[in-house]
Amino acid sequence: MSTNFEYYKIFYYVAKYKNFTHAAQVLYINQPSVTRYIHLLEEELGCRLFIRSKQGVKLTPEGDLLYEHVAPACESLFSGEEKLHAVKDLKEGTLLIGTTEIAFRTVLLNKLHIFRQRYPDIKVKISCDTAPQSVSNLLSGKYELNLITTPIDIKDTIAMHKVMSLQDVLICKTGYINLAENTPYTLKDVCSYPMVTLPDSTSTRRFYESFYYEAGLQFKVDIEVSSIDLILPVIQRGLAIGFIPQKIVEPYLHSGEISVIPLAEKMPTRSICILWDKQRPLSLAAHKFFEVLTKDYMP
Repeated sequence: MSTNFEYYKIFYYVAKYKNFTHAAQVLYINQPSVTRYIHLLEEELGCRLFIRSKQGVKLTPEGDLLYEHVAPACESLFSGEEKLHAVKDLKEGTLLIGTTEIAFRTVLLNKLHIFRQRYPDIKVKISCDTAPQSVSNLLSGKYELNLITTPIDIKDTIAMHKVMSLQDVLICKTGYINLAENTPYTLKDVCSYPMVTLPDSTSTRRFYESFYYEAGLQFKVDIEVSSIDLILPVIQRGLAIGFIPQKIVEPYLHSGEISVIPLAEKMPTRSICILWDKQRPLSLAAHKFFEVLTKDYMP
């Protein structure tokens, strides 16, 4: 297309309103400029596009033919500009987040509340997977950001930023074990009690297995549940003991219905981290959510 698009834009508004003055007002230019641009367009195309009338102007047959093609093109471009401005102003858009269950419970819910208060027009889609599956989905482009619990293996193309430290504790129903004051249990001591935990496909399960392995023990599981939300009810009924992030179980510890089993071995600290693919640019919504996640670092 050799003709300047601005000519077609002016032609579109003149044809739409059938008035040079009205078109000039919409375009924020003077009426003589509109007339001059239309004459230039007619010269380039080699035909008349408008006929003046008492009511304003009307399209010639050639003008009608041109308008049939120019109108949808201009309207599509204008719509695209409007949507782009809406996205830039965070008045429109969708944020795609992957997460693990523990990261969702301990960090994402609170941060999402802050984000939605600031940017209520942004739609949010959240998928909860195991850490390995969540990382795989991030690499495939299913998510923009991924909030996961360490430990996790990541590739060089993935960037990682720590959001919060996480400490697991071993808990039981109060009275289930006759806990001696100031006398920590060894892992060998608690091996005689039934254990509830997550499936072996999770990084959390592998973390506990590694902890036992370092102590020269095997992590034996009696009850396996698919969700972190199912661990606590099993423990509350006195069916087993189990590890769980302290942040999740704190309200139940304060109420006295659950007790922490003190361990002689110090359990390593884990982290909640935000991941993103360095090979894919983040949307403006993802950038803003990253700011919300990292602004108030929680040690």
